[in-house]
Amino acid sequence: MNTENEKKWFVYIGDHHEGPLSVREVFDKKQQGQVTLESYVWREGMADWLMLHQVPDLENELTALAPMKSVEAAPVAAPIAVEPEVLSPKAESVEPSPQPVTKTVEKAASMMESVSPKVQEAVSIKKEKQKSTRGASGAIKGLVIATGVIALVAIGGLIAVSRTSNASLHARARPILESVVAKAPFLKSAIKLVPRLADVKPSELSELDSARSTALDAGARIGIGLSNSDPNRPSFYLTSNLPNQTQLTVLLIGEPDTLLNRLQYTGQMNVTLSHGFTKSEVFLLEGGQPLPKGDYRVYVYDSLEQQDEAAKAELGGLNPNRGTEKLPTEVPQSAKVVIAKKFFLGGERDQTYLTRLKAFHENIRQKADRELSELHQYAETLILQHNSLTGEFQKMYKAKKVTAAMKNAWKKDSAAWLQISGQLDQTIQTWSKETLQNEFFYGKAYELVKNAFQSMRTLFQLEIDFFEKNLDRTAFEIQHGKLLSEARDSLDLMKNKTEILFKAPKAQTGLPSREGL
Repeated sequence: MNTENEKKWFVYIGDHHEGPLSVREVFDKKQQGQVTLESYVWREGMADWLMLHQVPDLENELTALAPMKSVEAAPVAAPIAVEPEVLSPKAESVEPSPQPVTKTVEKAASMMESVSPKVQEAVSIKKEKQKSTRGASGAIKGLVIATGVIALVAIGGLIAVSRTSNASLHARARPILESVVAKAPFLKSAIKLVPRLADVKPSELSELDSARSTALDAGARIGIGLSNSDPNRPSFYLTSNLPNQTQLTVLLIGEPDTLLNRLQYTGQMNVTLSHGFTKSEVFLLEGGQPLPKGDYRVYVYDSLEQQDEAAKAELGGLNPNRGTEKLPTEVPQSAKVVIAKKFFLGGERDQTYLTRLKAFHENIRQKADRELSELHQYAETLILQHNSLTGEFQKMYKAKKVTAAMKNAWKKDSAAWLQISGQLDQTIQTWSKETLQNEFFYGKAYELVKNAFQSMRTLFQLEIDFFEKNLDRTAFEIQHGKLLSEARDSLDLMKNKTEILFKAPKAQTGLPSREGL
């Protein structure tokens, strides 16, 4: 059967693979110089990638297409194999064992270290025997050439490994790669200090490369790339030119008006750079639930308090680079380097998302209207109770003689307060920090109601105790003045914020505004 046009071959060209290709297409690329006998090829059924000259059936078919062409000789020194990530038409991704490549990396590093002494030896021989015969000079030239070939093979191997997509292999090779780049800056553009991440957008991978390769004396840099391997379980790749083992904090904040079925989200975690590279853990909700779909801001920053002494010394000498964006309160003032970036998490911003978000926003508008009405009622009740009970207390406290009518009025007002206080207390006990944050649109306004109620309850309990327990007047006046001031301040704040919410214009999304809270 003629298999010339059957598309089954994958070929590694440059730093990427192409395929599936037919034998004819492979032949055409070979004629164009894109494919040689040293190029790596693969098809379904092969355990690993092999050089073309190691695959007799493909080599024979290519030779048959050009019977008059001489067959290229097999290479003397084979380049280092890079494990490409390839999906065959009918098979899962192939992940060859990194062990042979790891050994080659170590061998390449050893070869690099041995090159310099050999060259020095050759130069020394040349100086000592400047008047030697032409044969001796030829031997020296041969030694220099052989040493250069060894160096090229070693450099080629390191370049290939630096471009691998195997993160584990790259992590083991990174200290060697970093050392080579430091000693030979001209290799900086060829050797990649960041692995070839298949789950990151090309633009973000370029950003990661740039941040990692920038010299620290040009300013501290941090790069961020989103891992797209699982949209519902987001994690982030981070690179930086900051010192090894520098600790960074990743802060993730959801844009409230864009989150689906949730009002807000904030999460953070610490990571440690390993030779300029690291990856965060997955960000999730409480209980391991996926994050709500929507827009998020990611802030990455250093913190001097978390660093070891070496990193502290390095960071302490840097000029602050906190960007121009207004930073959230969670970012400490001591942070020297801060970078912010926006991501859409949870999948695609498709029509389904937009439809569901619109329905969610309509529910929020209805909920916000109910909450505003409830907040107004709470504020009016607390202010009324404060004015009534405080007024009756002041009459009795300042009177030279407390009449029976005063006592009855005080008793009536205090009983009404204790009843209202008991009912409010049962409700307010359910307003935990998490509940106010995630289940209330005006959660911060409800928190002001809670604070005002607690201040009033403490104040009125002291006033009740004054008459019932005959408290010392001097000590009472000091404590009462403090509690009365705190209660008035909390009531005024609650009242002012509630009025602002009633008058606030709608946001651009059509949602009620929470500005001012």
